[in-house]
Amino acid sequence: MENPELLIDIFLIIFIGMGPVKALLVYIGMTKDADRALQRRVAQKAIITATVVALLLLVAGAFFMRILHFTTSALTIAGGLILLILALNIVLSPAKKEEPDAPLDEGALLSKAIYPLGIPLLLNPVGIVALTVLSAETQSFLQVGAIALLVFLVAAIDFGVFLVSHRLDKFLTHERILVLEKLLGILLAALAVQMVLNGLAELGIITMGGGH
Repeated sequence: MENPELLIDIFLIIFIGMGPVKALLVYIGMTKDADRALQRRVAQKAIITATVVALLLLVAGAFFMRILHFTTSALTIAGGLILLILALNIVLSPAKKEEPDAPLDEGALLSKAIYPLGIPLLLNPVGIVALTVLSAETQSFLQVGAIALLVFLVAAIDFGVFLVSHRLDKFLTHERILVLEKLLGILLAALAVQMVLNGLAELGIITMGGGH
């Protein structure tokens, strides 16, 4: 982990796998009618949930791989397929005009902060795969500690973004949110396909002439 470029690469992977992009729109929609204190509690619960699971995968991911007898290639393909399903659901789901729903009560909001906000929107399949693979590849407690610090850094960024997100309410009309969701879905689909291709290439099933 002495290589700064490697740390930057790992940070970017964790940010993609645990960043606020996908979860943000859902969070804003869920908490738009809640008071500031409740919005903060929902954000905290979602981020704590994602962070605890991320650290668990980092510490015990290699152990899970050994006892369940699957390879990093299989995990990469499985994560890519799950992400592809989620992405296709975003892209292909019909655009429905939002109707005003009854605001969710505190218990329902805090429950949704765990699922689906914390998992799998905040800590998504990319992050789950990446942290499990990193768990298998790290060779010292120092390396695990460095990656854990990157997880906490991404969690802090998530919390900061969530705290200021409701200031964007007036700019995020229903139509703009739909456009952002469809665009995000397409990008996630591309990432999912790349994950599957990477896994197949690692198994020697295909040969990739380019890409990562």
